[in-house]
Amino acid sequence: MSYMSEANAIAAVIRGKAKPPGKRAPGPTRRNLQVLGYMRDFFAQNDQLPPMAHIAAHFGWSSDQSALEHVESLMRHGLIERNACGKLRFSREGAQKWRLKK
Repeated sequence: MSYMSEANAIAAVIRGKAKPPGKRAPGPTRRNLQVLGYMRDFFAQNDQLPPMAHIAAHFGWSSDQSALEHVESLMRHGLIERNACGKLRFSREGAQKWRLKK
């Protein structure tokens, strides 16, 4: 839980409007895996990962933020990581952890 999430949870308890914390999936969701598959296909054809706008357009989402949320979820699960320059790349350890086929 991030600092701000924790602070908001404490403030909600004080105000008497506490909500239970949201549950996160124990692994990547089906949609996350679909996004990962699209990213692999795009990489195979273009030698680079797709921009968020391409991911959003492929899945028919109206905003790039939706694509970013799925990519961040893949990062939390260790399937994608950032290199030293801040660019996204596939993680070898994550694929082994979740036993994903290449």
